[in-house]
Amino acid sequence: MLRNHKLSTLTLLFVALISVRCGSGGTSTTSSDATKVKMFSLSDPQSLNPYNAQGEQRTYMGYQVSQCLVNTDFKTYQPVPVLAKERPVFSDAGNGLSKMSLEIRPEAVWDNGTPVTAEDVAFSLKVLRTPKTDNEHLKPLLEFIKAVEIDPENPKKFDLIIEPYMIAEGILSDLPILPRYVYDPEDLLGGYTVAGMVANKADLPNDPVLDKYAEQFNSEKFKREVMAGSGPYTFDRWETNQRQVFKLKEDWYGHQLKDENHWFQAYPKELIYETITDLTTAVVALKGESIDVMRSINPKDFVEDLRENEKFLEKFETYTPPQFSYDYIGLNLRNPKFEDVKTRLALAYLMDVNQLVESFCFGLGVPVASIIHPSLKDRLNPDIKPIPFDIEKAKVLLKEAGWGDANGDGILDREYDGEQLDFKFVINYNNGNDRRKTACLIFQEACRKVGIEVNIQVLEWSNILEATKKHEFEAYVGGWISSPNESDPTQIWHTQSYNGGSNYVGFGNAQSDALIEEIRRTLDADKRNELFKELQAVIRAEMPYIFLLSQKERIAIHKKYDNAEASGIRPGYWMNGFMPKETM
Repeated sequence: MLRNHKLSTLTLLFVALISVRCGSGGTSTTSSDATKVKMFSLSDPQSLNPYNAQGEQRTYMGYQVSQCLVNTDFKTYQPVPVLAKERPVFSDAGNGLSKMSLEIRPEAVWDNGTPVTAEDVAFSLKVLRTPKTDNEHLKPLLEFIKAVEIDPENPKKFDLIIEPYMIAEGILSDLPILPRYVYDPEDLLGGYTVAGMVANKADLPNDPVLDKYAEQFNSEKFKREVMAGSGPYTFDRWETNQRQVFKLKEDWYGHQLKDENHWFQAYPKELIYETITDLTTAVVALKGESIDVMRSINPKDFVEDLRENEKFLEKFETYTPPQFSYDYIGLNLRNPKFEDVKTRLALAYLMDVNQLVESFCFGLGVPVASIIHPSLKDRLNPDIKPIPFDIEKAKVLLKEAGWGDANGDGILDREYDGEQLDFKFVINYNNGNDRRKTACLIFQEACRKVGIEVNIQVLEWSNILEATKKHEFEAYVGGWISSPNESDPTQIWHTQSYNGGSNYVGFGNAQSDALIEEIRRTLDADKRNELFKELQAVIRAEMPYIFLLSQKERIAIHKKYDNAEASGIRPGYWMNGFMPKETM
């Protein structure tokens, strides 16, 4: 068996070496062509739909095709105007509401040459207000916008009438503006207004016109075939499980604005996302220069191989910007095995996070204790510390929660609804993520020592998303991507986000909901920080997650590009700004 395993591994590596040296036509794909950027991607995107898709690829690929009114600068981490001419101006709108005044850049046009106007902003918001469009994860984020009032004398000027909201400006980066003529050619939403849809929300689910529009918007056409916006690139093709290709618009209006900010820098002729589902194979491709950019490199490969490889370092720069994200183990709180908080706390004591940081991340990571990154001291609750690895403490808590071994089979059990409930469960992680695999193995072994049987199941990323959205899991290893800026906790932590949002584990009670709602409407930053600290305390008290770690990113970028810099904003670099060096 061992001999066969070694043979299989060698065979796979041989095939990998051939595959990364040869394209589909059998010729070498290694090239010094700096007019293209080939980027590693662990999986195909779930969808190209700019609102319905979830996952990292939706954001990164969306950056190429669509634009938001305002977005975050990769260098300063501050908001900068993109489609908007300037950052919004806030004023009082009366009746407890506020007003965000904006104007679309005069140069901004769609691919058909027509101007981007406030009507396109209103249309985009109406798409999210349509009940049956498959974007429940986004809908709560934009509910604070109650109306769009367009200047009758200037179709590019408008006011957003809003409820006072902590991140009203920042959330605009989650609203790529869509061209009406592409995403609603029949003008089905033309007879609606944002204000009207807000006022008549209860009637919308039974509206046949909106149902028809939702069916069209959710269709396969917008999942895989059509992706359009005012951004610098156009979607060219999707070769399943191979690559997605985006081509530069030579006549893009933004070329004349390249000195405004990095969002208007677009130099490569093509951006190519190469799907490589195995990280080892991806590193082989990187060394062979079949891909130009790779992030999330396996820490061992990054530290002990690439950074010690003089030949590699002649061709590539390496970077370790911060990641404002964290991994966690999510527990299904509505599963009887995890309904007792002492049980959940015991499981946290069985996860050796420090071992994960040292053995897998090679020190390029830090344990986390809450939803706030450890470096963001103003919002971090200092009283909440990472839970240490302590098997004996876990045993005490499990006993207090009623777990024993009544039949002497070595597996903990307790009575539930008159029957014996064995402490066995399945933990899921996504294919190709060795960090999460390692976390599962460390956790599995510690659980075994106290009589808990943990079975590890690896799933494709799309299947992980589907299972968590439907709450069809017992436990899983997941992660949340954030930024240095504040984020609204509603989508992940409010009880209303259990169905349709991202509260997959079923966390929440009246206290946590009230805190989240107060955070949303509190405009004073210092007061918000204190409320965030309270929310962290409530989350710790309920233990819906076993918090794991936040990593430093590991990035390699080919030296054939100028203007290639790393950032703490995902994906960690601005590939659109890569410029060919004059000499190679």
